[in-house]
Amino acid sequence: MLFRSIVSLNINYHVVLFDCHFKWSFTVFRLAFQSFILIVVPIAVLAAPDNNYDCLLRAYPNHLSHIEGDVLVWKDGTRMILDHGKRIADHEEWLNNACLRDQLLQCYESGGVLTPPLKNHDPGRARYEPFFMKMYGHSKSEVASKLTSITWLPGIVNSKLRVSTVNGIDKKLEAVSKELSNLPSSMMVYLKNPGGTFNWRNIAGTTRISTHAFGITIDINVAQSHYWRNTSPDSHGNYSYKNRIPAEIIRIFEKYGFIWGGRWYHYDTMHFEYRPELLNRCACE
Repeated sequence: MLFRSIVSLNINYHVVLFDCHFKWSFTVFRLAFQSFILIVVPIAVLAAPDNNYDCLLRAYPNHLSHIEGDVLVWKDGTRMILDHGKRIADHEEWLNNACLRDQLLQCYESGGVLTPPLKNHDPGRARYEPFFMKMYGHSKSEVASKLTSITWLPGIVNSKLRVSTVNGIDKKLEAVSKELSNLPSSMMVYLKNPGGTFNWRNIAGTTRISTHAFGITIDINVAQSHYWRNTSPDSHGNYSYKNRIPAEIIRIFEKYGFIWGGRWYHYDTMHFEYRPELLNRCACE
């Protein structure tokens, strides 16, 4: 009876964790058949590891002060709860109700080989909106007051883009632009006609605010990109992964703190978003 109870507990948590973080899910499943006694307590209290929160502090040193228990403390004294305590199995509902813990749960594998993500592995798509509003602005006008214009690929594309100055994003995107301009001319097709940066709007098909609304995101050439909503799932509800953006472009963006939407199961391969807390495998350990 004890064996059956423990296995059942592990299976239940395996299902929930798989939706949030494949690495933890695999570890729990494997250990369940090796040592059921040792894993019962850790599974019950599982939360985002402390080093994930350290990643958050290091990524935004001008804004964040420290972690105090289960609270993120900003330098101006603002306090935000890290974990609302909800464990939501439905993926879309999880995205709709994300807390700061959820924002850091899934491992973003930067660099390396480009491989199709596992189902519902969307590192970076879970966002705690009050965090971004606090940092970049609560309204269109507040965000706009912190924007500046940069020239995208001067001498090649020459597009003017409005981006946030918060966290030096404008300077980082200029550095990205400079390095991209040194790539072979054959890659310029992916970089011309950028799809846009600042746009105060919701994510298509949701009530969640887009990171374009904060001026921290750029879409490169839409005509050369793929977006999961523009395809249909198979008979099992699965989406076939598609991408043609070269790895050389992706790695330059990642070098300066921008994650790529092509590393999501719900892929958006034109999308690059400033999220330095997820780079360097910071949420992977």
